[in-house]
Amino acid sequence: MQAKIINPFLAAAIALFKDTFGLEAVAGEIYAVQDQINHRWEISGVLGITGDHHGVVALRLPRVLADKMLHKSGVHTRDEHERQEMVNNMVGELTNIIAGNAANQFEDADIDISPPVVVLGAHHEIHWPRIAPVIGIPFRTPAGPFEVDVCLQ
Repeated sequence: MQAKIINPFLAAAIALFKDTFGLEAVAGEIYAVQDQINHRWEISGVLGITGDHHGVVALRLPRVLADKMLHKSGVHTRDEHERQEMVNNMVGELTNIIAGNAANQFEDADIDISPPVVVLGAHHEIHWPRIAPVIGIPFRTPAGPFEVDVCLQ
Protein backbone atom coordinates (compact mmCIF):
# COMPACT_ATOMS: atom_id res chain seq x y z
CA MET A 1 0.00 0.00 0.00
CA GLN A 2 1.31 3.40 -0.90
CA ALA A 3 2.77 5.71 1.72
CA LYS A 4 0.36 8.45 0.59
CA ILE A 5 -2.49 6.26 1.86
CA ILE A 6 -0.82 5.06 5.09
CA ASN A 7 0.85 8.30 6.25
CA PRO A 8 -2.39 10.25 6.89
CA PHE A 9 -3.60 7.51 9.28
CA LEU A 10 -0.23 7.44 11.03
CA ALA A 11 -0.23 11.22 11.49
CA ALA A 12 -3.88 11.29 12.60
CA ALA A 13 -3.30 8.67 15.31
CA ILE A 14 -0.19 10.41 16.65
CA ALA A 15 -1.95 13.79 16.79
CA LEU A 16 -5.10 12.39 18.42
CA PHE A 17 -3.26 10.60 21.22
CA LYS A 18 -1.08 13.64 21.95
CA ASP A 19 -3.83 16.26 21.75
CA THR A 20 -6.57 14.30 23.53
CA PHE A 21 -4.69 12.24 26.11
CA GLY A 22 -1.25 13.83 26.34
CA LEU A 23 0.28 10.52 25.24
CA GLU A 24 3.19 10.38 22.83
CA ALA A 25 2.41 7.64 20.32
CA VAL A 26 5.50 6.27 18.59
CA ALA A 27 4.91 4.29 15.41
CA GLY A 28 6.59 0.94 14.97
CA GLU A 29 7.36 -0.91 11.78
CA ILE A 30 4.41 -1.14 9.40
CA TYR A 31 3.57 -4.72 8.46
CA ALA A 32 1.09 -6.83 6.50
CA VAL A 33 -1.50 -8.30 8.90
CA GLN A 34 -1.69 -12.05 8.31
CA ASP A 35 -3.10 -13.72 11.43
CA GLN A 36 -6.60 -12.41 12.03
CA ILE A 37 -7.28 -14.39 15.21
CA ASN A 38 -4.11 -14.69 17.31
CA HIS A 39 -3.62 -11.05 18.23
CA ARG A 40 -3.40 -9.15 21.50
CA TRP A 41 -6.24 -6.68 20.91
CA GLU A 42 -9.36 -6.85 23.08
CA ILE A 43 -11.22 -3.90 21.54
CA SER A 44 -11.47 -2.81 17.91
CA GLY A 45 -13.26 0.22 16.54
CA VAL A 46 -14.05 -0.58 12.90
CA LEU A 47 -15.47 1.61 10.13
CA GLY A 48 -15.92 1.53 6.40
CA ILE A 49 -14.70 4.03 3.85
CA THR A 50 -16.36 4.54 0.47
CA GLY A 51 -15.84 6.83 -2.47
CA ASP A 52 -12.65 7.40 -4.44
CA HIS A 53 -10.89 5.15 -1.91
CA HIS A 54 -12.82 2.34 -0.28
CA GLY A 55 -12.14 -0.25 2.39
CA VAL A 56 -12.00 -0.65 6.16
CA VAL A 57 -10.03 1.01 8.97
CA ALA A 58 -9.71 -0.29 12.53
CA LEU A 59 -8.31 1.10 15.78
CA ARG A 60 -7.24 -1.87 17.92
CA LEU A 61 -6.14 -1.79 21.54
CA PRO A 62 -6.04 -3.75 24.79
CA ARG A 63 -8.71 -3.09 27.45
CA VAL A 64 -6.13 -1.70 29.90
CA LEU A 65 -5.14 1.08 27.49
CA ALA A 66 -8.78 1.96 26.83
CA ASP A 67 -9.39 2.17 30.59
CA LYS A 68 -6.36 4.45 31.04
CA MET A 69 -7.52 6.67 28.20
CA LEU A 70 -10.98 7.02 29.73
CA HIS A 71 -9.38 7.97 33.04
CA LYS A 72 -7.11 10.55 31.31
CA SER A 73 -10.17 12.05 29.61
CA GLY A 74 -11.57 12.99 33.02
CA VAL A 75 -14.82 11.09 32.49
CA HIS A 76 -16.21 9.58 35.70
CA THR A 77 -18.79 6.81 35.69
CA ARG A 78 -21.23 5.58 38.33
CA ASP A 79 -20.64 1.87 37.89
CA GLU A 80 -18.89 -0.81 35.83
CA HIS A 81 -21.68 -1.05 33.25
CA GLU A 82 -21.55 2.68 32.57
CA ARG A 83 -17.74 2.56 32.40
CA GLN A 84 -17.84 -0.25 29.83
CA GLU A 85 -20.36 1.69 27.76
CA MET A 86 -18.23 4.84 27.90
CA VAL A 87 -15.09 2.91 26.86
CA ASN A 88 -16.94 1.42 23.89
CA ASN A 89 -18.29 4.81 22.83
CA MET A 90 -14.86 6.39 23.23
CA VAL A 91 -13.15 3.76 21.06
CA GLY A 92 -15.78 4.22 18.35
CA GLU A 93 -15.36 7.98 18.42
CA LEU A 94 -11.56 7.78 18.37
CA THR A 95 -11.76 5.49 15.33
CA ASN A 96 -14.03 8.02 13.65
CA ILE A 97 -11.66 10.90 14.44
CA ILE A 98 -8.58 9.09 13.13
CA ALA A 99 -10.32 8.06 9.90
CA GLY A 100 -11.93 11.48 9.43
CA ASN A 101 -8.69 13.39 9.96
CA ALA A 102 -6.82 11.01 7.66
CA ALA A 103 -9.52 11.27 4.97
CA ASN A 104 -9.20 15.06 5.02
CA GLN A 105 -5.60 14.63 3.85
CA PHE A 106 -6.62 12.91 0.63
CA GLU A 107 -6.65 15.96 -1.61
CA ASP A 108 -9.25 16.02 -4.36
CA ALA A 109 -10.75 12.71 -3.21
CA ASP A 110 -14.42 12.18 -2.47
CA ILE A 111 -14.55 9.97 0.63
CA ASP A 112 -17.42 9.00 2.92
CA ILE A 113 -16.99 7.31 6.30
CA SER A 114 -19.52 4.93 7.87
CA PRO A 115 -20.38 5.11 11.56
CA PRO A 116 -17.96 2.96 13.56
CA VAL A 117 -18.80 -0.31 15.27
CA VAL A 118 -16.88 -1.62 18.27
CA VAL A 119 -15.92 -5.28 18.50
CA LEU A 120 -14.98 -6.71 21.91
CA GLY A 121 -13.27 -9.81 23.22
CA ALA A 122 -9.94 -11.56 23.16
CA HIS A 123 -9.03 -12.93 19.73
CA HIS A 124 -12.05 -11.34 18.05
CA GLU A 125 -12.00 -11.47 14.28
CA ILE A 126 -12.53 -8.73 11.74
CA HIS A 127 -13.59 -9.94 8.31
CA TRP A 128 -11.56 -7.68 6.06
CA PRO A 129 -12.53 -7.08 2.44
CA ARG A 130 -10.30 -8.82 -0.06
CA ILE A 131 -9.62 -5.67 -2.05
CA ALA A 132 -6.13 -4.93 -0.75
CA PRO A 133 -3.66 -6.15 1.88
CA VAL A 134 -4.42 -5.26 5.50
CA ILE A 135 -1.62 -3.00 6.72
CA GLY A 136 -0.92 -2.81 10.45
CA ILE A 137 0.55 0.38 11.89
CA PRO A 138 1.64 -0.49 15.45
CA PHE A 139 2.14 2.22 18.05
CA ARG A 140 3.45 2.32 21.58
CA THR A 141 2.60 4.88 24.24
CA PRO A 142 3.64 5.19 27.90
CA ALA A 143 0.16 3.83 28.74
CA GLY A 144 0.31 0.83 26.39
CA PRO A 145 0.28 -0.27 22.75
CA PHE A 146 -2.35 0.15 20.07
CA GLU A 147 -2.60 -0.37 16.34
CA VAL A 148 -4.33 1.20 13.36
CA ASP A 149 -5.10 -1.34 10.63
CA VAL A 150 -5.93 -0.11 7.13
CA CYS A 151 -7.31 -1.99 4.14
CA LEU A 152 -7.94 0.55 1.38
CA GLN A 153 -8.06 0.53 -2.37
